[in-house]
Amino acid sequence: MIGNEVRRRGISLLPPDVCSSSIDFTVEQGAIRVGLKQIKGLSTASLESIVNAREQAAYVSPLDFVVRTTIPQDSLENLMRCGALDSLCSHRRFLLSQLYYYLEKRQARQSGTTLLFEEQAIPTGADFSPAEKRTWEYNLLGLYVGEHPMAAWRPMLKNNGFKSSRDLPDCAAGMTVWAAGLLLHPHRPPTRSGKITVFFSLEDEFGMIDATMFEDVYMKYGAYIFGPRHGPLLASGKLHRRGEGVSLIVQQVHPAPLSDRSLLSSGAPIKSCP
Repeated sequence: MIGNEVRRRGISLLPPDVCSSSIDFTVEQGAIRVGLKQIKGLSTASLESIVNAREQAAYVSPLDFVVRTTIPQDSLENLMRCGALDSLCSHRRFLLSQLYYYLEKRQARQSGTTLLFEEQAIPTGADFSPAEKRTWEYNLLGLYVGEHPMAAWRPMLKNNGFKSSRDLPDCAAGMTVWAAGLLLHPHRPPTRSGKITVFFSLEDEFGMIDATMFEDVYMKYGAYIFGPRHGPLLASGKLHRRGEGVSLIVQQVHPAPLSDRSLLSSGAPIKSCP
């Protein structure tokens, strides 16, 4: 929710950066820089190692960073995957391929060997795709730093009558709506009746949509909730109001198609959206 709230206020969110991030979130030229402690798996010792070595001298390369810090291999991988070393080298696949080389140089330095800081040339091979980078960033940071993935889907969704989390509060209770988002936090708690009730959220670029799925719907569409996840989910249901909050009582769920054309030609229920 941090990323969505920042975007809603019109503030830019800057990625974590070993060369400039503090341990906590900080304000930087009117934007908010993600703090290093937001990165999954970084210990207090690793955080302090990054900051303390940087105070002595700025990092000049990925090799320089690895050699001068005491961060373990798994944490270094997380830093590289989430883009925290992009200011030193933006080719994340290359960084990961060089990690053992960097660690060997660190070990040599610790043993007293004089090092020649020679970086190997960056290969011309392809880096991770934007989608792969976004996935790693979300898994390791718990938020999307750049454009939310749903923003790219919004024109198609809007053209087909979908409501965003920002639109739903203006919809009437009981209205059947279509919405879409990334599946989050699906869970199936025990109930007194013994019948299945599933709760989950759909996250779009504006916020969260809380959703409830009852047993009859779950028997038809439950595989999309607890099965493998590949992109956004499309959900149809009746709008439910409680106080100022709104949620969706789900009637249908479908995985998002690859394109507007494939969606419309497939006869998916989205065609009947208001």
